[in-house]
Amino acid sequence: MPVKIDIFSGFLGAGKTTLIKKLLEEALTGEKIALIENEFGAVGIDGRIMRDYDLQITELNAGCICCSIAGDFTGGLKEVLTRYKPDRILIEPSGVSKLSDVIKGCSPFFKEGTAVLNICLTVIDVTKYKMYVKNFSEFYKDQLTSAGTIIFSRTAKADREKIDAITAEIRKANKLAGIITTDWERLEGKAILMLAEEGSSAIFEREPQKSRAVKGLSSPRISSANAGYIISGHNAEDVFSVWGHETSQIFKKNKLSEMLYRLDRLGMEIVRAKGIVETEDEKWVQFDYVPGEVTINDSDPDYIGRFNVIGSKLDQEKLSRLFNVTN
Repeated sequence: MPVKIDIFSGFLGAGKTTLIKKLLEEALTGEKIALIENEFGAVGIDGRIMRDYDLQITELNAGCICCSIAGDFTGGLKEVLTRYKPDRILIEPSGVSKLSDVIKGCSPFFKEGTAVLNICLTVIDVTKYKMYVKNFSEFYKDQLTSAGTIIFSRTAKADREKIDAITAEIRKANKLAGIITTDWERLEGKAILMLAEEGSSAIFEREPQKSRAVKGLSSPRISSANAGYIISGHNAEDVFSVWGHETSQIFKKNKLSEMLYRLDRLGMEIVRAKGIVETEDEKWVQFDYVPGEVTINDSDPDYIGRFNVIGSKLDQEKLSRLFNVTN
């Protein structure tokens, strides 16, 4: 039996890791699963979070998948296939990867029959859609047009008209993908998994989109128009840079949120910041920033604190002052 490969793409901070954790808890039980995580930057963060699920983590931190597609990624995937012989491989590429390149990196294993593309899914944060499709269209639109299934995140924070407008716009560019707009907290993981498998099968076999009579899911309108997005061939390292540090310093938890919100006002195009750091009283937290939004959650202690800031036009001196580290 070929190994199932599930790809979970989405721009930085869209919620890929959260969705994968939900599926692991509610749907992907009783299987031997391997996880390949790729982070843009030299300081890995998400691998530490996912180790709670007893998975084999292969982190490829030398560059995003689209930059190392012919080397590290394909080699890492081959190693996972041959050494661990899983039933299913979950791939979570960097948020600034092109999904089309990730699929190409897997294609040798599809051709030889050792693996099959089971899920090809893109997570879209509806609260950031307009900003990202305007400012980072090359990467963002590639993720949209290459997906077999598109699932919206943070829909509880958006009105229905906005969600419908985004759905209609996406549908013009990707007529076959299944689109899930219901807040995924209201859906069972098994239902999401089933719909993702169905949607990806439809688009890659070029079958007509089947109407979905599933309660709570949108019924997307089909448009005959096709936007025909043009991808001009850049990779993530041409557009984005990363500033990251390992640190043993102790942060005040009540000041950390205020500090992260200041990233909005530094005059840089910052699209993501995340990290795991120690706070007072020997506590640890994991933080996540996307423009205009900060989340901070308790975490188990780690061997050292670390964080990444990702964006374009990064000013390392300003960031060093903000985080109180030596550049």
